[in-house]
Parts: sequence; C-alpha cells; structure tokens
Amino acid sequence: MKPLLLSCSIAALLSAVGCTSSPPAEVIPVAVTDTEPVGEGLKTLAYAFLGASVVLTLGRLLR
Repeated sequence: MKPLLLSCSIAALLSAVGCTSSPPAEVIPVAVTDTEPVGEGLKTLAYAFLGASVVLTLGRLLR
C-alpha cells in the first residue's frame, strides 16, 4: 500500500509542477516550398522492413 501511495503522491506533485500561468508562446508559421517526394527515405524504410523480415525468417528456420 505504501508504494502505491508514494507513486500517487509523486504523480500529483509532477502534474502540479507542470502547471504554469504564463501565456503560451506564439507560433510562427513556416512556409513550405519544398514539396518533392521523399523517395530516398521511403526506400530506406522499405529496405529496413525487408531486412527485418529476412532476419526474422532465418531466425525461425534455425530454431
């Protein structure tokens, strides 16, 4: 019971510390001019998924 009470009091303390009365910072809009496809990033992700599937398949076959 003591650890539960301690964790609840720590959670309440951390949630109270996060509250501030200052106004939020103003968001500056950013104009996006580069709208080219992200082909290299998608290709890298595809190779990562392919490599992970090969490793998992080999691992299951060797087991």
